[in-house]
Amino acid sequence: MTHRSAFVRLAVSAAAGLGAALVTALVAAVIELYLTGHGYGSINREIITLAPAGVHLSIGDVGVLAAGIAAALATWYQIGRDA
Repeated sequence: MTHRSAFVRLAVSAAAGLGAALVTALVAAVIELYLTGHGYGSINREIITLAPAGVHLSIGDVGVLAAGIAAALATWYQIGRDA
């Protein structure tokens, strides 16, 4: 087995996280179009507000962040375990 450097692990994990976030953003956009097109509420309404920090998150935003972080962490640990 070869030993992977921390930089390679970081790069692959970041790419996996960005890829998962992109796919999740596309899915959230399709869900948003479906819901608003059929007269339901939007998933892009603000549900989490931390005004002093300038944070305003919707359900879609939370989903994209969660998917990206989960994919990046899972990839980081999986690569580290295989090395």
